[in-house]
Amino acid sequence: MQLPVQPHASLAPFTPAGRRSLRVFGAEVELVYVPERKARLDRATGERPAFRRSPASRIVAEEAFWRGDGCVLTPNRYPFAAQQRLLWPLDRTRELRLEHWRAIVGWVRASGGSAMVNNVGAAATIARAHAHLVPERLAFLTELGERVCARDLVDLPDGVVLLQKEVPFCLVGVRGGVDGVAEALVRLAEARLTAAWNVVVVEDAAWVLPRSVETPAPFFPYALGAAELWGRWCYMDEAPFQSASAQDLEQALVAAAMPVLA
Repeated sequence: MQLPVQPHASLAPFTPAGRRSLRVFGAEVELVYVPERKARLDRATGERPAFRRSPASRIVAEEAFWRGDGCVLTPNRYPFAAQQRLLWPLDRTRELRLEHWRAIVGWVRASGGSAMVNNVGAAATIARAHAHLVPERLAFLTELGERVCARDLVDLPDGVVLLQKEVPFCLVGVRGGVDGVAEALVRLAEARLTAAWNVVVVEDAAWVLPRSVETPAPFFPYALGAAELWGRWCYMDEAPFQSASAQDLEQALVAAAMPVLA
């Protein structure tokens, strides 16, 4: 499956009301004030019900601007990046399959961009599997130190290396070719013992954050998602946006993630 790289006229503009930058664990992150994201239905708050009719089928049917190989692309109505689009499988699944990961990793390399995946329990507002695709790269994950992970977590495909970032929480990744990274992500999903995770695909690697807590308050007052792991912290209220410190964001990541692999 080859996804189109070019933008589409239906993609919503990204116009944050404010921007700041900090250094978190020595790496650069950006904070954006995006109050319009408060309008998203079923954000992860204490008021979110256990069940509600999913809007995924309507979005896929009404908003798609590209279709192919059992997937569609739609705009993101509440973007956290420019030219942001969503990849949806047509089938009703909560986990992406191998062919979806191949398409996502391939798109990232063809576009020079990034891809992000959340699930319920890790900032997703819609349970059907989907990926955020953006033609942009940020510095955060690249600037964090890393080392080869010596743990025997999965059987790695040929040419793939298992890595972990040098941070005080569990952040592991895989680096290799398109097919190898996609296959490794499927195997890591099978090995995952947490209900939720975030995945960020950048350059030649994919990074995964198994989750412990969805909303790491008081350090970050919203559900922490793949956007924040990517390096863009999205604030819907001005006061926490203005007052957030690097120490707050570091503690938010530690609180939201699982402990470092022993």
